[in-house]
Amino acid sequence: MMRFNSRKSSSYFFLVVILVGVCSCKSSVTDQYDKLVKKELAKGVRVDSLFLGISFGMTSKAFYGYCWELNKKGIISDGANNTMVLYKIDSGLRFPASMNFYPDFIDNKVANMRVTFQYNAWAPWNKAQFSDSLLPDVLQLYKKWYPGGNDFITMTDKDKRTVYVKVDGNRRLVLGKFDDMIVKSEFTDLLEEEKIKKQHGIK
Repeated sequence: MMRFNSRKSSSYFFLVVILVGVCSCKSSVTDQYDKLVKKELAKGVRVDSLFLGISFGMTSKAFYGYCWELNKKGIISDGANNTMVLYKIDSGLRFPASMNFYPDFIDNKVANMRVTFQYNAWAPWNKAQFSDSLLPDVLQLYKKWYPGGNDFITMTDKDKRTVYVKVDGNRRLVLGKFDDMIVKSEFTDLLEEEKIKKQHGIK
């Protein structure tokens, strides 16, 4: 059965992962992003749903209990190094893939969700299943999972890599390539991020 390796999450994580290090230099795209965030937060509409019935605001006890039930049903299992939760994706992508995820908690509630994807048959010689191919596949999958709201914005991170960002209400979704094998994604509750920024005097 699933074993959770619980870790105490630092409330400072937002200061590190804000927009996955998107370049701080101003551009028309970053201006577009800033305006979008302000507009969405001004609506006062919460968009807390993530995936598999998991949502922002879920307490750690509720999260672990819910995952335990999903595990008993065979929907999820132990993930990478027993520090993440594994969900096998057998449809929706071109090849069978693994989705590993784990939340960060603030005030004992889910405020951020870290996700990785990789094709199961990845190998150095199997170029068709490199992250270069996986990234656009996951992007299309996310467009099916989250069809409403705003479109994805294409941005560039500090390492000049392409990332895709979608903001709906308080929920920000960031998607990008990590290395040749892994595609990373992150869901952030912008309301919690704003609280952290104010606490540390970040504008």
